[in-house]
Amino acid sequence: MTPPVPHPPTAADVEAAAAPSVLVVDDDSWTTRAITAALRDAGEFRVLDPVHTGEDAVDVFVASRPDLVLMDVNMPPGMTGVDATAAIIDHDPRAHVVLLTTVAPGPGIARGLEAGALAVLNKTAGESELVAVVRAASAGESPELLKGLAEDIAISGEYLPEAPVSAPQLTERELELLILLCQGFGYDEIAEALGLSMHTMKTHSRNLRIKLEAKNLAQLVVRALQFKFYSPE
Repeated sequence: MTPPVPHPPTAADVEAAAAPSVLVVDDDSWTTRAITAALRDAGEFRVLDPVHTGEDAVDVFVASRPDLVLMDVNMPPGMTGVDATAAIIDHDPRAHVVLLTTVAPGPGIARGLEAGALAVLNKTAGESELVAVVRAASAGESPELLKGLAEDIAISGEYLPEAPVSAPQLTERELELLILLCQGFGYDEIAEALGLSMHTMKTHSRNLRIKLEAKNLAQLVVRALQFKFYSPE
């Protein structure tokens, strides 16, 4: 029997394969159902079947390597979202994880960011905000993901993890940049506000990461709070 001739992939097939893949993790099935439906309705993501435990989140990540994991912080009993985030980042330091929180952010946010998460997203966020955050975070870290992050950490009332180093000496320009990042301004806005070229501004950003031992932009916000370089009002 002559084997069937394979058909070349259609434009729709190629587009679907190129769409960012997203895994939603939450112990509440109503939450995963709502978020999954909203992202699928957006038509620009490939949403995997949601899971409801930290252990399953790690297993699915290892097997499927989604571009983004939306991770509930607290999932009793068993592995918490913080521990699952740490395990995923340990498996692949380039993994992108966004923490899911409740209406009033609770404990776990700072520890989740310390574990390597890029941002925090409220479970009650509107569809437009949800899609915008997933779109940005799928591509990697971005200053736009920091908006409101310092305030969320402060509201959580969580004791901040101990900083890995003593408070370093920052230049005036580095401190200005750090404060603007904590306030959620984008690179373009910061460069314009400080009268810097994009290259110079990003050089200062790299220096900040080195001095503060921050793996990503979100950890810069945590360090700014730990060392009291920034205090949300």
